[in-house]
Amino acid sequence: MELYITGTGIVSGAGNSGDDNFLKEAPSYNTDKLLCIEPDYKAYIPPMQLRRMSKAVRIGIGASKMCMEAAGIEKPGAISVGTAMGCLADTEVFLGKMIAQDEQMLTPTAFIQSTHNTVSGQIALLAGCYGHNLTYVQRGHSFEHAVINTQLYLADNPHQQMLVGGIDELTDGSLEALKIAGINRKENSTPADVLNGNTHGAVAGEGAAFFIMTDAKPATPAVCIKDVYAFTEKDTAAAAQKLTNYINSQSLNLDVVILGQSGDEKSNAFYLSLCSGVFANTSQYAFKHLCGEYATSSAFALGMLTNTIAKGEALPSHCALGNEAGVLKNVLIVNHYMHYYSCFVLQIV
Repeated sequence: MELYITGTGIVSGAGNSGDDNFLKEAPSYNTDKLLCIEPDYKAYIPPMQLRRMSKAVRIGIGASKMCMEAAGIEKPGAISVGTAMGCLADTEVFLGKMIAQDEQMLTPTAFIQSTHNTVSGQIALLAGCYGHNLTYVQRGHSFEHAVINTQLYLADNPHQQMLVGGIDELTDGSLEALKIAGINRKENSTPADVLNGNTHGAVAGEGAAFFIMTDAKPATPAVCIKDVYAFTEKDTAAAAQKLTNYINSQSLNLDVVILGQSGDEKSNAFYLSLCSGVFANTSQYAFKHLCGEYATSSAFALGMLTNTIAKGEALPSHCALGNEAGVLKNVLIVNHYMHYYSCFVLQIV
C-alpha cells in the first residue's frame, strides 16, 4: 500500500527541522557521539510538564509537534512508533535505585516512565489522541515495522492522518556498552571519518523523526512510500546480493540512493559493494555523518528527504558522495544496523 507523507518533524544531532538553517551547512565535529541539538520546547510543551520529562520524551514530543504543525493538524487519527531502546535514562535510574535500595520501597514512577511506549503515550495525552497507538521494539527494524503497521492500519481505516515516528536516545551507560560490543567507535570521529573512513565501530547518535502519513494523495508535492523491504543477514556480501536481487526484481529506475555509511569497516563493505555494483550509475548520498549511528536512524534519512521536498530544495550538497542528482523523482534509502538491513522505495509525487 502506498503512503504519502504530508508533514515532518526532526530533532537530531544535525539540528531540528524547525530551524530555518537545518541541514544547510556541512557538519563540523570531532567527537565520539552526536547528541540531539534540542529546540526551545516552550512552543510545544507546557513548562510544568517539561520539567518532569526525560530527554527521550522531550525530543519525541518536540519532533511530533513540529510534524503535526507542518502537516496543519492538531490531532492524528492514530500513532505508530518504533524504538529499539526506549527511555534508557529512566531505565538506568530505576535499575540504579533497585540496586541502591536493595529492591525495597521502590517508587514506581521511574519504572512507568522507562517503558518503551512512554513516548507514544505522552504524545497521545498531549494531542488528545485516544485511538490506535502501537510501539514497535524490533531493534534495527523498529521504525520499518512502525511503517508497515501504518500500511496495515490505513488499509482498514482509509483516509486517516497517522503519526509515525522513530526514536532512540543515547546515555553514557548505553554508549559504553555499545563501544564494548564494537558497534560504536571508542575514538573520536570527524565527518570525513564517517564518509570515507574504514575504522572499527561507528560514531554514536540519537534522534527522533516523526511523520504524518496517509493513503490519500495530497495536492502539493510529497514523498510517497512505495514499498519497505527489511531482512536480517550476518554476512555483508550475502546481504548486498540479497538487496541487489530485490532491486532487480522490482525493476527500479532510480535517480538517487541515500546510504547509511557509518565509517565502520564491516558496514562500509556492504555499501561499497552496492556503490560499485547496482548503484554505479545512480547519484549517491549519505546521512549518518549528520545524525550518527543508532537503530532507528533510517527515520532521520527519510526525514532528510521529506524536509527537502517540503521546502522545494535539493538534497544537501555536503551529503553527496559523487555527482549531485539532476533529477529527484525515484529514491531509495538503504540502511544497515548490526545485522539488520532495510530499504525504502520512494517516489516524489
